[in-house]
Parts: sequence; structure tokens; C-alpha cells
Amino acid sequence: MQKFSLTEPSFKFLEKLPETGMGFQLVEASVMGSLKRMLVFNCETAFDISDLDLTPGGDPSAILRNGFRIMELLNERGPLQTMIMSPQPSAFRLLETRIAGLSAVVPSGPPIAVLPSSLVKHVPSLPSKRLFHRFSAFKPDRRVDPVTGDFLPGTYAAPDSEKPFVMTGFVAVGRFALPNTLPASNNYQIEAKAGTAVSFGTVGPAFGQSGGGVEAFFASGAINVQSPAIGPLTIPDE
Repeated sequence: MQKFSLTEPSFKFLEKLPETGMGFQLVEASVMGSLKRMLVFNCETAFDISDLDLTPGGDPSAILRNGFRIMELLNERGPLQTMIMSPQPSAFRLLETRIAGLSAVVPSGPPIAVLPSSLVKHVPSLPSKRLFHRFSAFKPDRRVDPVTGDFLPGTYAAPDSEKPFVMTGFVAVGRFALPNTLPASNNYQIEAKAGTAVSFGTVGPAFGQSGGGVEAFFASGAINVQSPAIGPLTIPDE
């Protein structure tokens, strides 16, 4: 399996794309003239999943099997080839996202490994400021402004109502069905201002995780009105 350590031009390109889910993106990229499917974490590290025998089509059972196969690849104990190369992967295209926000880039074609939310609520304008949490395996998290705590457009988080259920980083991985091999133990807290557009969705099973949580998608980003910015707070791994 090839793992790509990305550089600044790739960071910037990926930061302009929405996420697939909290902390990860399923994308297609051009690598030396060939199109590759990749799983990207934190806009920094990409795993080539294009050689996996993924089942085509939108059947839910096939999508769940594909998620298992991706996790088997990430967890395999065989040799991992880390690529630091020029030219870097380029021309990234988002393949899927769980919630299609009002101004999000909506992927085309059937999903690969993530079931879309079965219940979605679009709120075009929050009536008052509201607290959200982003549970991440990464510190720093490239989708969170390190000074202000603002979220980039296309970023996922969770409403404050989820916090009592997410006591550890392992729980966050399971509840939000993340393809992580590390616990999501960094809690980036944001108080989104009134007028922020946000979409809420239910998290279905994926990547061998049960899901069941509620996530929030900020298609246009979010400005943090909490001053000073809080986070990341650390929760136990397990």
C-alpha cells in the first residue's frame, strides 16, 4: 500500500474541498497521469485505495463491505510504502460526503464506502449562537483556525447534545463511524454565531463502526464567537 505525505499545495487544494466525514476525505486525484482513489486524513496524509477490490454500485451492503476492506488495508501489518514525491498528487476531486449542504460541492456517482445520512435537517440561519464540538485525532487540525477556532467551509462537527455521549476518543470513532486508526481524542469547541448555516445528519454504519451519532456540516464554514478560542481539549483515548 502506498501512503503519500502531502505538501503545502496539496494542503491548500484539499482544504477548499468539503470533508466526507469528520477528519477525512474520500477523493480522486491525479498521480503521474493516472487517476487514483485516495483516503485523506487532515488534508495531510493520503492512502491509495485504488487497488482495492471495491464493489461498485450504491447497494448498502456493498458500501459496508467496501468500508471493511478499506479498514483491513489500513490495519494490515504488511510493508507500508511512504511516498514523498514530485509531482505530488493533484487535481483532487471529492467522491462523496455524508451530508449535501446547501452550498456544498455535491459528488456525482454512487457512494463508495459511506452511506449518506438517512435523516437530514438544513438550518439556513441559526437563530442564536450555538455550541459545537469537533472530535479529531489531529493536533493541529487543519480545518480549525489555530487562533480564532473558526471552521473552514465544508467542515464536520457535532452539536453540543452529543458531548455527553462522547467521553473518549474511541467512542468518537465509533459513534461518528470514522476510518481512523487513532482515537479522536482532541475536542475543538466552537460557538457558532447567530445566522450560521448548518446541516444536521444521522451517522450510518461505516468502516466497521456502528455510527448512531448526529453530526453537523458547515458548508460555508463557521465563525467562532467564543473568546478566547477553546481547544483542543483532550479527552481520554479509551
